[in-house]
Amino acid sequence: MTSEERREARYQRRKAKRDEARLRRSKECGDFDEVFSFRHLYLSGKKCCKGVYWKNSTQRYIGNIIPIIAKTHRELQNGTFKHRGFHAFTIMERGKKRYIRSVHITERAVQKCLCDYCLVPIYSACFIYDNSASLKHRGMDFALRRMTCYLQRHYRKYGLEGGVLLYDFHSFFDSAPHEPLFREADRRLHDLKIRELANSFVTDFGSVGLGLGSQVSQTNALMLPNMIDHYFKEVCRIKAYERYMDDGVAISPDIDNLYLYLDGLKIICGKCGLELNLKKTRIVPLRDYYRWLKTRFIITPTGKVVRKMNKDSTKIVRHKLRAFRGKLDRGEMTLADIRCSVDSYNGHMKRGHSFKVRQRTNQYFKSLYGFYPNKKGWETHVQDHQGK
Repeated sequence: MTSEERREARYQRRKAKRDEARLRRSKECGDFDEVFSFRHLYLSGKKCCKGVYWKNSTQRYIGNIIPIIAKTHRELQNGTFKHRGFHAFTIMERGKKRYIRSVHITERAVQKCLCDYCLVPIYSACFIYDNSASLKHRGMDFALRRMTCYLQRHYRKYGLEGGVLLYDFHSFFDSAPHEPLFREADRRLHDLKIRELANSFVTDFGSVGLGLGSQVSQTNALMLPNMIDHYFKEVCRIKAYERYMDDGVAISPDIDNLYLYLDGLKIICGKCGLELNLKKTRIVPLRDYYRWLKTRFIITPTGKVVRKMNKDSTKIVRHKLRAFRGKLDRGEMTLADIRCSVDSYNGHMKRGHSFKVRQRTNQYFKSLYGFYPNKKGWETHVQDHQGK
């Protein structure tokens, strides 16, 4: 046996073990009847109602959840389950229009059941640890902490040498191809009925693209650039790499290597059917500041990592407070809701070194409403206003 034949034999043995592990992982989640059991559908339906109990549609659904779940379970078992379309609307986020296609709560329960009990356990096994979005125990706070940790480790080892590669995809959700997702479903989902249902949720958005407002879209969006994650971690051997949905970052002590990695990234994107946003994709020296996830990172000469949040957030919240003042006077909004909005802003700004910014915003709140939203006693002001 020649060396090439031995190498091929080793590859085939490893490939067979990987295929066996994928099949075992899929079977551990169960077949179609086990995934879409009445209990799983009921628990998923209850989870879908969290945080939106104020909606009329949610109240109607939760009031008749047992017969609705029984009907959905029967339709899934009989193969008569049909998609109910979308609630389409447009929102304005920081001056940018986003087209949202939200699914009906009955179908949302089915999607959540599919993701929680099948797709996420199977797909997440091939995700890197630093794939930070839409997963349990992950999120934006996790991503920012990991970025800070990577910068600190880099400084202790290399100082301020090197650079940062930042990349972003152009119209990620709108232009996401379906074929790579179907191939991954064929590889990882052993049950034909589960695979057909999962693919039908994707094709429901059209021939290309994924809709915002669907958990199936979020899960598939994590899987689509998975090849890029393994390219940086395993081929480029970069430990300081992470991705939050369509925003990725890689840190290297050699800027010249980053340009080589960028060329490889463009090739991998072509294989995945994704297009880089060249305006946002760039390589920045580590000595400069760089913005990732709307957060500006700065390394001081002593090695401290400073996180500065987006200034536009403060401008937007001040504009909202002025508008809320008018709505409060007209009786269109309660003081408790206004205070909750500012509390959400303060929670976001606490992710960075922004104590004085939050202090000035709270002072501005006091000038409009007569009390500080972050100090003891704010409940008394809210109750007094409600009693008037």
